[in-house]
Amino acid sequence: MTTSPRLQVRNLIRAFDGQRVVNDVSFTVSPGEVACLLGPSGCGKSTTLRIIAGVDMQDSGSIHVDGKLVCDTVYRVPPERRAIGLMFQDFALFPHLPVSENVAFGLKGGYRANRERVGALLERVHMSRHVDSYPHELSGGEQQRVALARALAPQPRVLLMDEPFSGLDERLRDGIRDDTLALLKDEGTAV
Repeated sequence: MTTSPRLQVRNLIRAFDGQRVVNDVSFTVSPGEVACLLGPSGCGKSTTLRIIAGVDMQDSGSIHVDGKLVCDTVYRVPPERRAIGLMFQDFALFPHLPVSENVAFGLKGGYRANRERVGALLERVHMSRHVDSYPHELSGGEQQRVALARALAPQPRVLLMDEPFSGLDERLRDGIRDDTLALLKDEGTAV
């Protein structure tokens, strides 16, 4: 039995002011697989991730998750219904919300309705003791862990990460990267 790719990107093109930023990008990611987009700064990696997540729109091409069309130039599933998580380079935590509410932000019913899921994720990323802390009270590595928990909270089928470890020192980056990959494997999420 052949399984469908978890994520399939076909011939994505995106231009700004006539300049192609994403130029005919195609790739496939299987369930449980980790894939990387590599290239110099400004070559369209972040734009490609934003298109896949649904926060930007391609000029042509299509995106499929588990064999189902999520987006082309005619049909478009809204970002919140794509089962795709996006973790930004700057973590994008809400400064006015404590850690618990940041993690629960994308969940129906908020923190109270999802206390068990939020608690389990915070425990997995070693942030349980910071449940009531605010982002400004956390180190960069701690903020990164909260952002990861928030991205995983709605149980996405695909998690896109835009340079999530770039602001961390080498020792911390290696430890968090290994923890992240283990957590994603346990969650059954393709990256």
